[in-house]
Amino acid sequence: MAFDQFIDPTDGMFDASSWVLDNAVGFMPVPIIITDPAVGAGGGAALMFFHESEARERQRKEHPDEIAGLPPSVTAVAAAATENGTWLTGAFHFGSWKEDTWRYQGGLFYGSFNLKYYVRDYPLDFNIDGLYFMQDIDYRIAGSDWFIGAKYAILSSKTTFDLGNDIVNLPPIDFDMNDANIELKVTYDSRDSIFTPNDGLKAKLGTEFHNQSFGGDLDYRKTRLQLNYFAPVIRDVVIGLRGDYQTVTDDAPYYARPFINMRGIPAMRYQGDDMALVELEARYDITPRWSLIGFTGTGKAFDEGQSFSDATYRTMVGGGFRYLVARQLNMRAGVDIAKGPEEWAYYITVGHAWSL
Repeated sequence: MAFDQFIDPTDGMFDASSWVLDNAVGFMPVPIIITDPAVGAGGGAALMFFHESEARERQRKEHPDEIAGLPPSVTAVAAAATENGTWLTGAFHFGSWKEDTWRYQGGLFYGSFNLKYYVRDYPLDFNIDGLYFMQDIDYRIAGSDWFIGAKYAILSSKTTFDLGNDIVNLPPIDFDMNDANIELKVTYDSRDSIFTPNDGLKAKLGTEFHNQSFGGDLDYRKTRLQLNYFAPVIRDVVIGLRGDYQTVTDDAPYYARPFINMRGIPAMRYQGDDMALVELEARYDITPRWSLIGFTGTGKAFDEGQSFSDATYRTMVGGGFRYLVARQLNMRAGVDIAKGPEEWAYYITVGHAWSL
């Protein structure tokens, strides 16, 4: 029976591993529920298609009780919209080749976002509508956990600042912009899963060179250092630590300025020329399938000429639960709720909430 593909023979529980890995048309539908205060409530859906290399399939079938170490390739299509008129649609692919020596990511997205840009603490309404295209490649150095890589991305957008509610009789301000960049990066990745790690470190240092010669209209640089660390500290408990530092040159456009990106804090709410944050998460596995998590984090965004000590800490705290939906991928999914400096928000999370 087809339903048997959704039952894990090791524990008799619901599991999508067999459906998405053994079925030629297998896919995982992922509901998207958006509650980010920056765009309001909304939703959508994504379809994730998984493709295994022959080496990964052989490894998985020879050791069905274990998590295969080689990551699968994933293709996804998605669409979502929110109550304030924001919407996004697009497609994405992650590929891993030659026993994970090469990693590729590519995507094409089109959307329209209604957001607020804060001048100090004063919000200005704006819409950015555009097309985003990216190509990313990483190469593993001599079988180690180190990668070198490069990424090309271009955003072709139109921005409209609607100042009618702020300055009487002032018409909207429109401008078109192409922003293209090449990023050079070094990455270290020893995680045991690309979806929901239990152990390992992923760290990346990269600099984006935005330049007119790459097809854009702007010239600036953006440098970012990120790390996500996971460790099983005691039985059934996994601790995660996240750090993120970003800096841009002073000629960067408004949307490229770093902002504090954590659950419970609206996107672009706290921006600066520099941003630093740290986040701590603990996951307790009640059973091999069900888990509870708790997390907290704090960060600062500050401008050139302002010292880190003078900037204000922005802190959030939250919790949630996870279910192991695909054991052989080590993929957990669940719901988080978080409280930031100003309001509450909740999120559906598939994989891990920390992207890198």
